[in-house]
Amino acid sequence: MRPYSIHAGRLLPILLAGLALLVSGCASWREPSCAQFEQTRQETDYNTHYRLLEPDTQAAARHLSPLPRSAAAAVHLYEMRVDPYTTKSCNHLKLHKEIHIQRRAGGKLLLEETREFYTISGALIATRTESIGHQLHRSGFYAGSALLPIPAKAPPGRYRVVSKLVLKNGKKSKATVLARTSASFQVIARE
Repeated sequence: MRPYSIHAGRLLPILLAGLALLVSGCASWREPSCAQFEQTRQETDYNTHYRLLEPDTQAAARHLSPLPRSAAAAVHLYEMRVDPYTTKSCNHLKLHKEIHIQRRAGGKLLLEETREFYTISGALIATRTESIGHQLHRSGFYAGSALLPIPAKAPPGRYRVVSKLVLKNGKKSKATVLARTSASFQVIARE
């Protein structure tokens, strides 16, 4: 019995179809224009979406000591990375975050996450705050992601994103920063 082979007469249409798919796909590999980016930006969700990592949560729970009576929550891990590190204006970066939070059971915890976008020299460009207490609904390890838009006016250079996890104790009480993390990235010129 011979191994499976393709008849030469059948190979040409397959190759032509593959070439057509490749050529039509190349158009989508181009960078979007800044006008397209702005249109997409109007429809994009920039909230952070967290999910509980159950196996990591169960493993950590066996090794944690109880929260002190005076604490409503404690953060043991808060990390962020940017993907990709190098980008151009009129694009999105993806922020990947990991949190390990220990919190009291029951009751609502007023947690906010604040993202600040800086030039490498320290000039604040933009700030975004969102409530995330409903997502971090119990003690555990969480992974999350969010998009960061790089506007058309962003000049080439290095930038930094700082993220803070803040516990709010009510309207009149002071907020407590539970954890802080940052990540850097670079914007290069559009061609």
